Amino acid sequence: MATIERRERKSGVVYLADVRIHGFPRQKKTFKRLTDAKLWAQQTESDIRKGEFKNIVKTAGKKTLKDVSERYRHDVLPHKSETTQRMEGTFLTYWENALGEYALSYIEPETINEKLRELAAAGDGRRKPVNGNGQDKPARPPTPKSRKTLKHYRDTLALLFKHANAWGWTASNPMDGVTPITKIRNERTRYLDDDERKALLEACKDSDNEQLYPIVVFALSTGARKNEVVSLTLDDLDLKRGSAIFRNTKNGDTRAVPVVGHLKDVLEDQVKTTKALYKEMEHKPPKRWLFPRADGQAPIDIRKAWENARDAAGLVDFRFHDLRHSTASYLAMNGASQLEIAEVLGHRTLQMVRRYAHLSESHVKGLVSELNNKLF
Repeated sequence: MATIERRERKSGVVYLADVRIHGFPRQKKTFKRLTDAKLWAQQTESDIRKGEFKNIVKTAGKKTLKDVSERYRHDVLPHKSETTQRMEGTFLTYWENALGEYALSYIEPETINEKLRELAAAGDGRRKPVNGNGQDKPARPPTPKSRKTLKHYRDTLALLFKHANAWGWTASNPMDGVTPITKIRNERTRYLDDDERKALLEACKDSDNEQLYPIVVFALSTGARKNEVVSLTLDDLDLKRGSAIFRNTKNGDTRAVPVVGHLKDVLEDQVKTTKALYKEMEHKPPKRWLFPRADGQAPIDIRKAWENARDAAGLVDFRFHDLRHSTASYLAMNGASQLEIAEVLGHRTLQMVRRYAHLSESHVKGLVSELNNKLF
């Protein structure tokens, strides 16, 4: 319903029009004339109520998007991998803030498109001012959000409406009218050449963080993701058998990787240091991480140490995840098949490893040459 409130200010009398309808964010506006306030309130209330005829499910007028998100967080999200939970949690929080107060019947395609445009225009705001020599340096301008990132936001909202429909909370899906985000090709095959690899490993050895070097060696030796490596516990590592088990993987599958050569030597020292840390603790934590932070209660955060080592090595356009690409590239250049690369990296399909096919060209050429010699 709409109400008009008369207020006296130093500049004169004004009229506050206030429209409240269940399931829709409160709308308020101030006018100098009472007739203008009444007209705006009537028109606004009428425009809002028109949306009720677009959804035949009564529940859609009562349930908000926040209700859907909360049930999704409780019923669906816990069954996904920790990495997916963190990623989707970010997208869910955005939509809860942007459209959470709206009842499902009031969310229209154009509203969603507008939010996506605002999101794209805001860019990546994760960069903060850098503190140096006691002074705050201004942060670099935020980079535009990639189409792939925007697609993640859009797909998460589509997932919420899909579940809302399955739960009987809505009969229509406004995502049908939302502009799709397609033609995304941002695959990376950035890998370290010999000089870059040497420089990076030296920088990691020189780092103040003594655990950075073994973590980077682990990633390069196995092609593991950063979260897979730092989530390892002492129980996940078996140096006698020469293997480690990743339980916290992106696709949820448990995966074993060989621990051999230099990696095994490095981890032997790491295990001794870690066990000594936990032995001195009066209150033992429930998990003993292979790469613990100082208090041993959680895995170490190497973000700052990694960035410093990367910059010290003079690497340009290189991310920690590119260590994984480096491993795959080295395997391809040494004759490993796509199936073998997929098995090492833990991919369920070959689609993700086809980007490395061109690196195995010389190996394939040798196979074809050998076949020709035998046939002709």
